[in-house]
Amino acid sequence: MKIVVTQQNINKGLRGSCSSDPVSLAMKEAGLCSPWVSPAHISWRSKSKDYTVPTPDEVLVFIKGFDNNVSVEPFEFELEEA
Repeated sequence: MKIVVTQQNINKGLRGSCSSDPVSLAMKEAGLCSPWVSPAHISWRSKSKDYTVPTPDEVLVFIKGFDNNVSVEPFEFELEEA
């Protein structure tokens, strides 16, 4: 599933939050429930099933930059259901 993190997600995202950061907001917009993004893993619920996958490198770089108040750009990534 392609997750698109938009400038609007970045503007509304909360630094230091695992559930209201720009990536989580983009996951919610993609229809995923209860997204949780951390440096180690990404979790969510879809179709009454829980998923957890390792955080992709591009997401890790983004959230570290965002949380440290570094200018970040919109991006997209593939989220594989494991």
